[in-house]
Amino acid sequence: MENKAIDVGVLAAKILIESGSEMWRVEDTTKRIVNHAAKNKSEAFTSMTGVLVSLKNAHYTRFIQVEKRGINMNNINSVNRLSRLYTQNRISLNELETDLLKVEKSKPQYPVWLQTVAAGFESAFFMFIFTQTYDWPDFPLAFFAGALGYFVTWYLSSHIRIRFIGEFVGALVIGLCAVVGVRLHLGNNVQNIIIGAIMPPVPGIPMTIAVRDIFEGNLLSGLERMMECLITLSALAFGIGVVLHYA
Repeated sequence: MENKAIDVGVLAAKILIESGSEMWRVEDTTKRIVNHAAKNKSEAFTSMTGVLVSLKNAHYTRFIQVEKRGINMNNINSVNRLSRLYTQNRISLNELETDLLKVEKSKPQYPVWLQTVAAGFESAFFMFIFTQTYDWPDFPLAFFAGALGYFVTWYLSSHIRIRFIGEFVGALVIGLCAVVGVRLHLGNNVQNIIIGAIMPPVPGIPMTIAVRDIFEGNLLSGLERMMECLITLSALAFGIGVVLHYA
């Protein structure tokens, strides 16, 4: 039972980290599961790239590597719900493991085409919010540049193992759409369009979670996440900068 409990605990932790959860939630959920099943105090070490869980007074230890990370609030909610159902004895450990595997293999709650359309609207309306210039002729171009840039970023990040290439190329696409569109008289202001269209790939939520991790004392994971956010922002800035420099 103790051996199985640790396996399920690290599985829950892996899903939470991959979905962008705070580290205190990862540790708390893992310990809840393991302690409830094993009736023994557990210790958990979590970071952005791996989870290590062990039991005191027992020879059971597990390490699992985390290779991909993103934002999926639906998965975080599902793992939280399942872990609490288990600790309330409403589901068994085997049922918990089965449900967690389903969550891990589940597809995104919203299809890519809907995410792309939403990114387009986000870009267009953020352009209005940040620039405070309600230039409606720029709305279609900001929508198109933001949607296309988001799709390119998602596609490359999903198919290329090297990190941050997707963000760099996506920013290039956004800059090119803005510059070419304005030169074809499809829009008026390149800067305003770029300001709005660059917002979807900006890691706002991960940066907020990184600050929270640091304030809660999870310095390793907080600094790891903050560094990842800064490199992502740098890739976006370089992509836009290359276009504006050579345009």
